[in-house]
Amino acid sequence: MKSKYVPLIFAFVLLCFCQKKTYAQVEVIADGRLQTILEQHVAYNQMARTFAGFRLKVAKFSGDNARSKAFNLKEQLQNIYPKERAYVIFDEPDFVVKFGDFVTKLDAQAMLIQIKPQIPTTVIIQDQINAPVISQEDLKQVEYYEDNMEEESGYDE
Repeated sequence: MKSKYVPLIFAFVLLCFCQKKTYAQVEVIADGRLQTILEQHVAYNQMARTFAGFRLKVAKFSGDNARSKAFNLKEQLQNIYPKERAYVIFDEPDFVVKFGDFVTKLDAQAMLIQIKPQIPTTVIIQDQINAPVISQEDLKQVEYYEDNMEEESGYDE
């Protein structure tokens, strides 16, 4: 008879141990610099105002006076289309003039139709674009270092 009760006693003892609630306390020890880096990463991502979109690649200049030609074209585009942004990007060894910040390809296509008769080399490209312009003050904000490239260079052409 004893062998019959052994499994029952074992099951009862096991059940008693399973019913007992145990609590554990975990302490995480981490370097404080990790939290600082994480906070900086979050702040940077909140400030980033660029996202995937479309621009017009208007022209690419290389050789003598490429820089001045690119900035002249940028100025002409900004005079003709004051509500759009124009950019001069140095992509060694070329100066590339890009135009507009278009969220959809359809918007870029509409502007391409206007510019293509004057500048036949214009094509639509995918690029990281700035947030759309909401006010005229947005157009005056310095978004890229290329905007100040003309003033910061130490030489005359």
